[in-house]
Amino acid sequence: MSGQADADPALEMRFALFFDFLGSSQAAIGWPRERVYDLVGTLIAVSHAQSAQDITGAAQSDGGSKFTIVPEVTTFSDNVLVSYPTASDGDVKLLDSLWTDIVCQDAIRVLSSVAEMALRIGVLVRGGLSCGQLYHQDRVCFGEALVDAYRIESRIAVNPRVVISEKVITRLEKPDECHSVRRDGDGQWILNYYPALFPRAFPSGAEPEQASRWKAAHLQTIDRQIALSREAQDHGVREKWECFKDHFTSATLHIVVDGQ
Repeated sequence: MSGQADADPALEMRFALFFDFLGSSQAAIGWPRERVYDLVGTLIAVSHAQSAQDITGAAQSDGGSKFTIVPEVTTFSDNVLVSYPTASDGDVKLLDSLWTDIVCQDAIRVLSSVAEMALRIGVLVRGGLSCGQLYHQDRVCFGEALVDAYRIESRIAVNPRVVISEKVITRLEKPDECHSVRRDGDGQWILNYYPALFPRAFPSGAEPEQASRWKAAHLQTIDRQIALSREAQDHGVREKWECFKDHFTSATLHIVVDGQ
């Protein structure tokens, strides 16, 4: 028995990003098959997410260091969990604040890509980011970090945004100077992924005309969803789309549409 106990998986301190897709329950029962396939394709893309950033400590020949991080990703139904290790001793020890900021940046990388794909089919993303004890390996996930991230998503976020736990914010030395996070109108700290939507759609850059068409198409989708929810007198859904429109337009002010 002792040998088996020694082999048992251990919880470790990890960051947990939990998010889901608003409106997906209606998709499962009411959407045409082609549109459902688009949503499933988005979930498949999320499940294959890999880090483009270098974040594990390894000494380099020039005296510097290279860092690599690959987040654990699990999808179940329309829910997604992405987790990252917290700062730890190794070949190179990062300040906890720097590591936390890097994790937030990579969370934005994942979220902006997913949210942009989801927006194309009329779906919004909402989530929570926390940290704590967590086991997340081989598609198995369990622990307080997941519970807290889910609690934030389901009870605090409300609108299409990703609210950040104070457990994460306190790890940042100067959150007000960190571009990856910002305070929302109600005082909650959120991941500032909105400005990254456009760069993720055009990683190699885009001409002004392309950028304008991209913004116009998404605004058309947003306005259509607002109109549909108004006709259905679904005030909750309408408020979510209006909230997202505010974030989207603020983040894309530099993109001009129709000379406006």
